[in-house]
Amino acid sequence: MRTQESCVRSLSFRIAGLVSALVVLGGCERQEKPPAPTRSEPAPVKASTPPPPAPSRSTTEQELRERLRCEALLGLREFLAGQQAYFGEKDAWTPDVTRLPTPAACPDGSRVPAPDATWLAGCHFRYAVSVAGSTPDDSTFSVRAVGVGGLAEGHTYTLTHGYADRKLVRVWPSELVLEDCHGVRRPEGTPLPAPVCEGVFNLKALYTAQKSYFGEKDRYSESAAQVGFLPEPCLDGSRAPVPDDTWIGGCRFIYRAEVSGTAPEQTFLLTARGMSGPVVEQKLTLDSQYTWSPADPGCAP
Repeated sequence: MRTQESCVRSLSFRIAGLVSALVVLGGCERQEKPPAPTRSEPAPVKASTPPPPAPSRSTTEQELRERLRCEALLGLREFLAGQQAYFGEKDAWTPDVTRLPTPAACPDGSRVPAPDATWLAGCHFRYAVSVAGSTPDDSTFSVRAVGVGGLAEGHTYTLTHGYADRKLVRVWPSELVLEDCHGVRRPEGTPLPAPVCEGVFNLKALYTAQKSYFGEKDRYSESAAQVGFLPEPCLDGSRAPVPDDTWIGGCRFIYRAEVSGTAPEQTFLLTARGMSGPVVEQKLTLDSQYTWSPADPGCAP
């Protein structure tokens, strides 16, 4: 009996061991899948630092360069006006700088040095004048503006104006543009008038011409040539185009006079119409009673 129980216990032990072995070997149960290998996260990419931007020119330097160009422009324009006034009296251009306007000094009254008496000195530029030809219909003058010291050093601009074979000649430095100077202060500190002031100044001149003509003839005229009105062109000599011969062109504006009534009981209406740039489509009128429409902008020269 004991021998039989011992055999049964021995057999049970062997069966249990065999089952355990089969489990280990995967013979009795489905083998579980091994866990997927873990993938390490890639190292974060460090953004490259962009190179620092190239230093830009300071606003102060840009403003100074603008003021220098405008100083030269205004100086040359003053010489042009002075020579035209002299020519109107003498039928000749003058090389004598003492007969021409003196350029503006710096706000503190200082001027650049002038080599000799043939030069006129301004704030950052000095100016020399020369004349070519001897007859009114075939002569020109030139003004040379030479920058002295600092940012002005090395900058030279030349204006030539006059007549060649009775034809008007003007050569203006292309770098000097009047529209770029509006809002830029002059050497002495006062700003240029607004672009619309070209129309205002010329309407005032045409008004004066009409009144003077009436004083002589007891009538007004729609002819600009008859009353002696000729507006200045642009600094490069160009003029605004006109739609017909009742208009006369200035730089950015064109002008017309309309006369009503029978002489000597007449009135007139003067019109300035903007044609290009910042004044395009602007319209100004001035009548014989000196009434402006719109109101007088109050432009000061």
